[in-house]
Amino acid sequence: MACDFMRFLFWVLSFALVGQVAFGQSEIRITGVVTDNSGQTVVPNLMVVNKRTQQGQFSGMDGRFSMSVLNNDTIIVAATGFYTLKIAVADSVTAGVTDLNIRLNRLQVNLKEVEIFTNRDMEAIEKDIQTLGYDEREYLLDGVDAISSPITAVYMAFSRREQSKRLVAEMRNNDRRRALLKELFRKYVDYDIIQLNNDEFDRFIDFCRVSDEFLKGSTQYDFIMYVKKRFEVFRMLER
Repeated sequence: MACDFMRFLFWVLSFALVGQVAFGQSEIRITGVVTDNSGQTVVPNLMVVNKRTQQGQFSGMDGRFSMSVLNNDTIIVAATGFYTLKIAVADSVTAGVTDLNIRLNRLQVNLKEVEIFTNRDMEAIEKDIQTLGYDEREYLLDGVDAISSPITAVYMAFSRREQSKRLVAEMRNNDRRRALLKELFRKYVDYDIIQLNNDEFDRFIDFCRVSDEFLKGSTQYDFIMYVKKRFEVFRMLER
């Protein structure tokens, strides 16, 4: 009887311990808004990353984010022109408060006027970058009157053949973007802007998630600052 009682007590304590651990590791949905250190101006185009999962998101222009985390997670908040901030969820989410007000300090940098790259080095890459992208309308069949023959128009717009053509064009464009980014980042390594090993370029390109629009529309300086900030977070995730 004593042995049975001890065995029963052991199982009760075990289930209680498991329950406590499970409760402590339950997912929490946190939201937040990020502003500058004055608290008055929201910080747009944030990158918010969970250090444990190495997954994250980019916010819009409103400086808000929302993500699921565990109690012992650490999130990293970064934005161009601001110091990167690490936040321990356990320290920040208290008394059921899951809507965070986060303030980032602006970088104080005095830059001398320098020529980062000569035109000869960058001219070919920049020319190729401007040709990135494709127009989906080029892969739709013309000559169909959508008013008099709507079913035919819909079929031709979404047929497997047209979808395949668009998919191939999109894949080719993505491959060209990746090749150009790799070439560009190798130059950044040569000029000691970032430090990447040969086997890290593809992972860093995936992490940056650079769109055609931003790659073509940003200035050389803005793009370098964008890449430097993402490289900082990329390295922080490895620590």
